[in-house]
Amino acid sequence: MIKIASNQACAIILIIFSLLLISGTSGCANNEFSLTPQEKTGKAIEEIGNTEVGTGWSVSENPREAVNEAINMALNGKTKKIPDFVIVFATSGSDMQSILSNITARLGNVKIYGGTSASRAVMTDKGLLNTENKEYSPQNMEGKKGLAIMTIYSKEIIFGVGSANLKSYDSAQKASKAAILEAIKSAGKSQNELPKIILVTPTRLIEEEILEGIEEVVGKNTIIIGGTAGGPPRGVFGKNEVYEEGVSLAVIYTNLSIGWVFEGGFDVNDLHSGIVTKSVGQEIIEIDNRPAVDVYNDWLGGEIVSLSEKFKEERPIRDLLTLHPLYRKFQSESGQTYFLFSHPWPTDFTLKEKSVMTSTKIKVDDKVYLSHGTWETLLNRIGNLPKTAKANSGFDINEKPILGIGYICNGVFGAIPETERGKIPILTNYANNNAPFITPFTSGEQGHFPGVGNKHGNLLTSFIVIRGS
Repeated sequence: MIKIASNQACAIILIIFSLLLISGTSGCANNEFSLTPQEKTGKAIEEIGNTEVGTGWSVSENPREAVNEAINMALNGKTKKIPDFVIVFATSGSDMQSILSNITARLGNVKIYGGTSASRAVMTDKGLLNTENKEYSPQNMEGKKGLAIMTIYSKEIIFGVGSANLKSYDSAQKASKAAILEAIKSAGKSQNELPKIILVTPTRLIEEEILEGIEEVVGKNTIIIGGTAGGPPRGVFGKNEVYEEGVSLAVIYTNLSIGWVFEGGFDVNDLHSGIVTKSVGQEIIEIDNRPAVDVYNDWLGGEIVSLSEKFKEERPIRDLLTLHPLYRKFQSESGQTYFLFSHPWPTDFTLKEKSVMTSTKIKVDDKVYLSHGTWETLLNRIGNLPKTAKANSGFDINEKPILGIGYICNGVFGAIPETERGKIPILTNYANNNAPFITPFTSGEQGHFPGVGNKHGNLLTSFIVIRGS
């Protein structure tokens, strides 16, 4: 079961960590972006055993300059100047093709995984790179570009990468099957040698099919963790080009222990629920044989209609439903129950159309439930992701991992007040014992339910830690 911390406990935690924020966040004079001031205060790497990890960032408008700045920061103090593997996330609107070309020009035939990050933001252990303080919307795409990179050299971890352009295949399943086979080959492994974990970044609308294709190769018990490329515009990295529709993924083979978490931060004790009786793709048309909007509005005491009449725009309703998402239940054979959340919004914000859209494919006969959340709870859970990942895998929660890789939903990030977002890297660093990490903001999330398989949902977060030998 998901355990929700009380707002009071959350507030106490936030106060404590706020006091740990040494001189706050810093940024350029026009306050277009902010980072915690750690990028030049010491070695930009983590070295444990035979592994070196570095992170770097840049907000340069010039892709070549941005790539060199980020790589130089990540490789600062390293003994190995050419990493085995590079994770790259750039804020949506960046020149992704030029970024890819400049990385390969600088590092050669390095293995690359990643894509675009939403919210005009991306995060590492060095801070939250937030390149636009204005409220995010698809129409508001002006602002600085941001790039974040993680470099990894290791004799104890083997990486493989694969990608596929959806336009080159008959289906998303076939595209992802080709990508996972390419990644396994890239790692020097055979198809029957399953990776310990898979990282995945697909583009929108094909996430369920991408997971199905991967599972055709590795089965339902292999852990997949990832997030949908943010945008618009959005894209994922291939070997030599960027795909507007497709998938980028990476496989990890290692004898080192890996801890992980995939969860939502919402209260699941509400008694409201219903059966989807009509749907098409990601659109829920009816719940319990009634228009979906009418049912949802009743569940929320008339708030959807009230906001529509008062504001006559979509944002207030989106904000309301971000904190009151739908969820479905999945149960393993062992009896463990998991909750998969979906971000809903009315198809038409004048409410003339009565259907509800989500970013997941909810089918007829699926039972959906109403949940509740607060930004304080969401912030608290994000900050605890590394500790939860460690605790789930039997690590000491105070143990420092080699590295961390996270995914945070763009909607969750947007639900947290702008004035509070700078606390996210502070809390994460504390829980991750200041080990290097990288986290994009995503437009959908993929993760693993043990005994069930891999699922795609919304308003979710995840984190991976790799333990030193």
